[in-house]
Formats: sequence, structure tokens, C-alpha cells
Amino acid sequence: MAVETIDNVDSSTARPGDFFRFKTINAVAAGTRVVIPAHTLGWGTVDVASPAGRGGHAGTLVLEPRYLVLPGGARLGVVLDQKPSDLAGSGTSNSLPGYLGAIPLPGFGAAIGAFNYFHRGKNITVPRGTIFAIFPSDDPRTARCQEPD
Repeated sequence: MAVETIDNVDSSTARPGDFFRFKTINAVAAGTRVVIPAHTLGWGTVDVASPAGRGGHAGTLVLEPRYLVLPGGARLGVVLDQKPSDLAGSGTSNSLPGYLGAIPLPGFGAAIGAFNYFHRGKNITVPRGTIFAIFPSDDPRTARCQEPD
């Protein structure tokens, strides 16, 4: 089932345990009965968050969808489709390659080392509208039922 994020989540401000929202894109039906309406709200948590830092340390972010809130308020647990998604990743370090410091150019090795030490990496953002896939299930073993790529 395809869903999309409602909130921007950024590694510079997110903390493990924070919540983020997502919603279903299309309705899910069983026969002629709609089981999960389109635009059903879901909630997930930030599992890993690390801001970018000095030395070219890139920000890291891992999000985990948890449940959908069905009409009437019931919660339906969900698991993330384990195929590659944009809910986990890291920013870029933007450091100069380490091998540049090994080239014996008078005065440049120290300058490159200093640049990389004081240079900050990039944070990663999962922007609003990021689409990913979930399986409705309270059982994480459902992830094993996925089709291989």
C-alpha cells in the first residue's frame, strides 16, 4: 500500500522517539467494501537521528511507520516495505577526499586536513510528500512475505 509523509523530518532537529505523520494515497478495498479509506492518517517514529557535524560527519535518519488510525479510532499496525525507500539515509559529508591529504604538495596536506576537520557534513531531510510502501499487519514477520526485487 502506498503512503506519503505529511511532515518534513530533518536529521538536524529530529530525535529518536519523535513521531511523524503519513497518509494513505489510495483506498484499499475488499470486494466492494472499502477497508482503508484514501488519506487515512498514520503515525511513525524516528528510530535513529544524528545531526551532521564537524569533520564532515553526515546526518543520519531512520524512520519507521507504526500504525494507521482507521475510521472510528481503531489502530492498525503496519510494517515498512523493506524494498529501498527514502525513510533511511544519510546526508553527504562534502569533505575533500582523504587521498588529497596524502599527495605531497607543500603546505596543502595540513590545509586539507584542517578543512575536513572544521567542515560540517550535510543533514538529511525526508520531505513532506515522500512516498513509500507499507503492509498492514501487526506482525513484523509480514516483511518476509515480500517479493524479491
